[in-house]
Amino acid sequence: MTFRNTDLHRAGAHSMRGAAVPSRLIAIAAIVLVLAAGAWWFLAHRPGGPTLPGAATAPTAPVTTSTPAEAPAAVVSDELTVDQLYREARKAMNENRMASPAGDNALEYYLKIVAKQPDDSGARDALRELFPFATGTAEDQINQGNFDEANRVIALLAQADPSNYSLTILRSKLEAKRKQLEREQQQAQLAAAAAAAARQQTAGNAETAQPGAASTAATAAPAPETPAAASAASGEAATPTPAEATVSTATPPPPPAPAAPSGETRDAIVTSPPVPEYPIAAVRNRQEGWVEVEFTVAADGSVQNAHVIGSEPGRVFDREALAAVTRAKFQPRLENGQPVASTLRRRIEFKLSN
Repeated sequence: MTFRNTDLHRAGAHSMRGAAVPSRLIAIAAIVLVLAAGAWWFLAHRPGGPTLPGAATAPTAPVTTSTPAEAPAAVVSDELTVDQLYREARKAMNENRMASPAGDNALEYYLKIVAKQPDDSGARDALRELFPFATGTAEDQINQGNFDEANRVIALLAQADPSNYSLTILRSKLEAKRKQLEREQQQAQLAAAAAAAARQQTAGNAETAQPGAASTAATAAPAPETPAAASAASGEAATPTPAEATVSTATPPPPPAPAAPSGETRDAIVTSPPVPEYPIAAVRNRQEGWVEVEFTVAADGSVQNAHVIGSEPGRVFDREALAAVTRAKFQPRLENGQPVASTLRRRIEFKLSN
């Protein structure tokens, strides 16, 4: 009896262990399913993640990119005091920012001081001294083709000294440069059109020559041989017929020769007029005058042998006048279409505004 109870106890314990193993497996499987469902939900809600079958996806707003608006032209702030403007102006002069960049240069700072205090003699004297330097800046911008920047500097100079003759020179130079660029563009377009016409004419000549060559070849083609002709020619070398001897490959005619020079005769033309710098000493002494310069425009357009032949007052403005003439640009004189050297004279005025 004891033995039987022990056997039953062992059998019961074995059955309980057997039942506990499937319970653990079920629990583990449930946990795995829960984790898988959570991972699927997380991935489904990420941008670009997978979506559940049949699940509706919310429409996404289109992505728009805004183009930044162009920044307005920089100007000197009205909040700066006169002392601050003087400090900024001196700093700009030390750093050689006479007329640029826009909104941060000595010329605009001094103009702002005059706008706040019209009777400020220090700012007005500084503007007179700055004028020739800013004029050089405008001239450089014109030579580089930066017409907008040149117009900006010229407008500032007009505020500083509206009656200065240098403004007239700068404006005429700006207009001449624009016209020069327009002429160059027109010449480039005409050259391109002429080249296209020449190519088209050459192609047309080639097409015209090809049918003639084909007809000549057809005329020169031999007739089918008869048995008698074949037997007669079996022991002789073939001799070319007159038709065959005249056959030649058609070649297109040579392109038309370039047009001869027009033989134009004209005087030298100034493309970059002399713009002198006003001597600072003459500005301080309120001196005005003129210089007459004689120089040679070489066949390549360069200025050579510039020298003063008269000035009033003597030697005050000579150096600046010679430097301005040397910087000027010319197209040489033409005689029968050929560039030649020529001698010119220019009277350069130095006048202060009243």
